[in-house]
Amino acid sequence: MEAEKALERITPEEAGISSRQVKKCIEELMHETTQMHGFMAARHGKVFAECWWAPFNSEMVHSNHSFGKSYTATAIGIAVTEKKLSLDEKMVDIFKDEIEERKICVPELTKKITVRHVLSMTNGHAANPSIEGDWIANYFTAAIEYEPGTRFLYNTSGACMLAAVVKKKTGENVKDYLTPRLFEKIGINAERFVWLKWPNGIDAEPATFATTEDNLRLAILYMNNGRWNDEQIVSEEFIREALSVRIKTDEAPEQKDGRCGYGYQLWACSIPGVYRFDGGQGQYGIIWPEKELCVVVHEGGIAPYGPQETLDVLYEQLLLVADDENLPQDRAAYDELVAYEKSLKIEKDKPNRLHPEIDFSGTYRVISGNADPWIGMAPPGGFDLFAIYRDHSKQEEMTDFSFEFRPNQCRFRVNKDTMIKASMDGELILRETDNVFPQLKNYCATARFVKPYILEIRIHWVNSWAETKMRFEYQKGIMKITSMKLRLNEEDNWLVSRGEAIKEEER
Repeated sequence: MEAEKALERITPEEAGISSRQVKKCIEELMHETTQMHGFMAARHGKVFAECWWAPFNSEMVHSNHSFGKSYTATAIGIAVTEKKLSLDEKMVDIFKDEIEERKICVPELTKKITVRHVLSMTNGHAANPSIEGDWIANYFTAAIEYEPGTRFLYNTSGACMLAAVVKKKTGENVKDYLTPRLFEKIGINAERFVWLKWPNGIDAEPATFATTEDNLRLAILYMNNGRWNDEQIVSEEFIREALSVRIKTDEAPEQKDGRCGYGYQLWACSIPGVYRFDGGQGQYGIIWPEKELCVVVHEGGIAPYGPQETLDVLYEQLLLVADDENLPQDRAAYDELVAYEKSLKIEKDKPNRLHPEIDFSGTYRVISGNADPWIGMAPPGGFDLFAIYRDHSKQEEMTDFSFEFRPNQCRFRVNKDTMIKASMDGELILRETDNVFPQLKNYCATARFVKPYILEIRIHWVNSWAETKMRFEYQKGIMKITSMKLRLNEEDNWLVSRGEAIKEEER
């Protein structure tokens, strides 16, 4: 990042909060229903607290989930500011060609949906249209139960349509459109920022990966009514509408902060006048315009209660205790806070304590099933939503693999292309590897024998909260494979798939 674009750093006391209070907030953020990854807080656009839990760090992009909807909404706002789009344009007019090409018979109420309705998730659908397959057709053929603009239904399909609106009205994908108009102006490194795509080439949702500071910069832009330094990047009118309750969400299934209302691809909070960008498992950007206070978090919160607990901690230990005036400097407390922030790390995995009954070393050929180690994210009872974003030019199925054991390390090679180096002492060492998500290379891995005949390799894909446990159990000449992908949900926490393999010399 260019030096002139660095955000100013100040002490918490200069932000009206004591260093001891910030330390207490960070301590309480590490509650039992989350794993914290990154945290930053700013007052008047100046950073007064920041920390990452190693191996996560300030330069690493992290999954945003539905926080990414707010980047798409910002693109809509810029297009409105540039007069390339009106929020009152009807979706059927924007996608007239696509509707005709598909010979879609559009329901009458669907013809009334405007861009504004899509931004506020008041499309009127009876259920969220599927984002599998031809999601544009799915959107226009979905059943409409309510008059558009009158009823809230959380709608990821609509967010996908907003990205398509940007492409239709500007001729550019969202990331390409935002790069000169947003990223370069507020100091986001566009080359580092990751935006995965649908098979049709449109930037996907939910598929953004940003640094914690990237997200803080977006929050500061909104706090400043769309203005950065001396330039109005997004119109003040659009930001004012975005940061307001456009529709009530009293009947939403979320925890308490999901029932406080919805703006333009963002939520109202339980503190009046506070709003947030919000992504699954607790990817937050909290904005309090009146206090000029912004807080952002990357974490792996366990649904359904973990993310709400994180919000409660931030409210009680930070937002609601912020003074409007500066506090006296406390150098000793500040130095203690900085040292504490630098010391944070996530708990290491269990080390290996057993010796195997057989030699696992060698190359194996998969003969059945489809148990792979890749990044996976799936809702309870659902499939891997991220599989569609893979680089399909790469070998997706695990067709062969090998194990090589070195002192304190197991080397797990997949399809001869991906090398996973797994520590056997439980230490989480940050590494990179080529995989089916070429832009998401960061991982930590450990290996241990959970039984003398079962090897477990635990892969933390640290560009997210995603984790894959691969278990290999040797039974009568067959290697039984189990892939377990973390869902982060109390009710259904693992997406499980299985397979079998044989050692090459035994074929």
